[in-house]
Amino acid sequence: MESDKTHYEYIVIGAGPGGVQMAYFMEKAKMDYLVLERADGPGSFFRTQPRHRTLISINKKYNVFPEAEFNLRHDWNSLINNEEDNPLLFTSYTDKLFPNADMLVEYIEDFCKKYPTNIRYNTNVTVVHRDDMTDDHQSKSKFTLTVNNGSQLTCRVLLIATGAALPDDPVIPGIELVDTYENHSLDKELYKNKKVCILGGGNSAFEVGDYLADTAGLIHLFNRHPVKFSWDTHFVGHLRAVNNNIVDMYHLKSLHALRKCEATRIWKTEDGKYNIEYDMHLPNWDPPGTGRFVTVGYDKIIACTGWKFVNVTMFDDSCKPETHQHGKYPVLDEHWQSTVKDMYFAGTPMQSRDRRAASGFIHGFRYNIRTMCHMLRLTYNKIELPRKTFSPIDQEEICKWVIKHVSVVSALYQLGQGFLCDVMLVSPQEGTTPQETGTTPGKVEYIHELPQAWIRTQDWFLEAPLAILISIEDTIDKYPELKAPEFFTPADANVSNCKCSPFPQAVFRVYKKGKLVDDLFIGGSLVVRADTRNFEGDTNPDRYANKLRNLFHRHTGIGKGGYYEQLFTPDMWPKVYRPWTKEEIKEQRKTEVEKANKKYECSLSIIQHNQVDIADM
Repeated sequence: MESDKTHYEYIVIGAGPGGVQMAYFMEKAKMDYLVLERADGPGSFFRTQPRHRTLISINKKYNVFPEAEFNLRHDWNSLINNEEDNPLLFTSYTDKLFPNADMLVEYIEDFCKKYPTNIRYNTNVTVVHRDDMTDDHQSKSKFTLTVNNGSQLTCRVLLIATGAALPDDPVIPGIELVDTYENHSLDKELYKNKKVCILGGGNSAFEVGDYLADTAGLIHLFNRHPVKFSWDTHFVGHLRAVNNNIVDMYHLKSLHALRKCEATRIWKTEDGKYNIEYDMHLPNWDPPGTGRFVTVGYDKIIACTGWKFVNVTMFDDSCKPETHQHGKYPVLDEHWQSTVKDMYFAGTPMQSRDRRAASGFIHGFRYNIRTMCHMLRLTYNKIELPRKTFSPIDQEEICKWVIKHVSVVSALYQLGQGFLCDVMLVSPQEGTTPQETGTTPGKVEYIHELPQAWIRTQDWFLEAPLAILISIEDTIDKYPELKAPEFFTPADANVSNCKCSPFPQAVFRVYKKGKLVDDLFIGGSLVVRADTRNFEGDTNPDRYANKLRNLFHRHTGIGKGGYYEQLFTPDMWPKVYRPWTKEEIKEQRKTEVEKANKKYECSLSIIQHNQVDIADM
């Protein structure tokens, strides 16, 4: 480390997993950077958080398939490194599915030892100032950072990787009287047979409730919104099964309970007990209304309302980034740049743009950060995005490679729903005629893992004669009536374009001059692979590649078309599939109608109960 150097092209604030991952890629790219960390080592947040020390990031070590890239899909804690022979992976530390957080700290420390980077510890940034300068990219000083010893550092580009920066404390009169997630006692004796109120409805609140469930006499969780379960939303930040014992106990009438309400006031009585006033919407009362109630006599109230992912007090008025959701997240553009030019956010704040995939966890933002590094080099150093080139154009070579890639790739799997996409740019040589056999002059450029929202703003995409965006997505939004335990049935195997499938699958969207002209959902499977047989009797495992071959031929004329796309070969259908009789179909439809009618009658009853005669209002 150059201790006397004060200016860097890039400065990263924070050496948690996000900052360390960014440092790794910047080091490999030989970028001019420095990481500043206020603690005496990396990963300091996880030295104390989560409070009960059990991670909810999955550590699934054994996954049947051999490919290292495929196994990263189920390893939620490892940072990316480019070593093929002996990579440092978190899975080598433990077999436990939900490990202790101390292991993650140890892993991050070991990662920094194995892959040395330019991190300066015990350096707390107290003030960030942005100089009022031109937008000239040759400018040598944009941001000035004052640190705890009074010295200053400057940089052209600033990256904030401070993670969960501050508790997101609720604004309630009396909130200063209660314990918080960060400071509540872990001594179970203090809660034995006590009456406990927990404010919050996310993983931190349920983590505390689960910890105290066997000791506390009664636990009430207060949350303003309905609890969102990750098994319903497929978003990893919503309530996870590992933390939901309170829900189970509530519905099995074991005293612990949930309340959908908003706390409005808290006060402490002379005997040391806590009272809480709250509003509760009651749409099923006659007439509908809002009740204001008070519950008295809690022995403990613990506020567990999550974190803010930006500390705006760090920045002076010259560069204060805008926030949303009441200051919880920074406002970010498609490149994860804040509303302050040249200031970016890396790590868990990246979920500000992604509430459907995995950007809030290591297994998501590690890929975002790799992509961000490539995009920073493009923006500030004029270095082209890395890409794989196929030339000449060979339909068979390209389609086989792409099918294998989407069968193992981890980034598109974790940053699903199209948040990150691959891009395939197809450019036949001008004046050539597409060949049915052999190869055609020209090239196909394959660019990995870019934010789809960013791609759609780029001239090279909007002007491309033929571009194919490739993502991995599920289509649970097409099944609004189904609950999570009902997602068992595979999509219709007779359908070539499987737009209704409960399982994730590769999706190909064809654009010409920025306009969507075709799409292909190739079909999902339990293991989310398109290169293997799904089960005994799967007699056409090439159907996924065949669908892509047909799509490619349809829009380029290159190679052949008319490949067979069905699950079973024609001779196998009678052996493995028995169509229902008319009577069976009628009985099934009758059951569905009865079920729908019951839902309708219930909904109608509620509507009629809640009707208000406007003339009387």
